[in-house]
Amino acid sequence: MPRSPGPLLVLALLVIPSTPSLAHDWYPASCCSERDCRALVEAMGETVLDAAGRFELWDGRTVDREKARPSPDGRFHLCETTAGRILCFFAPPGAS
Repeated sequence: MPRSPGPLLVLALLVIPSTPSLAHDWYPASCCSERDCRALVEAMGETVLDAAGRFELWDGRTVDREKARPSPDGRFHLCETTAGRILCFFAPPGAS
């Protein structure tokens, strides 16, 4: 006879989906309302500072260094529309 799930498992399944993602807690609503932002993986070469002082993304788009916002977690983050328009770009302090 199969065992029924324990009360703690049921409680966890009810609580987990309703918990907001902590990774998105600091994104400003003006950037994407916590929907279109993501951390970029530096190890994959997704961002690089070019000779003109712009951050160059993996797909050739660029963000002026002055327009990059400081990243509170020390990682690169990108907020963009589904059409690919950059809403906000976050860079670690002193990123090069």
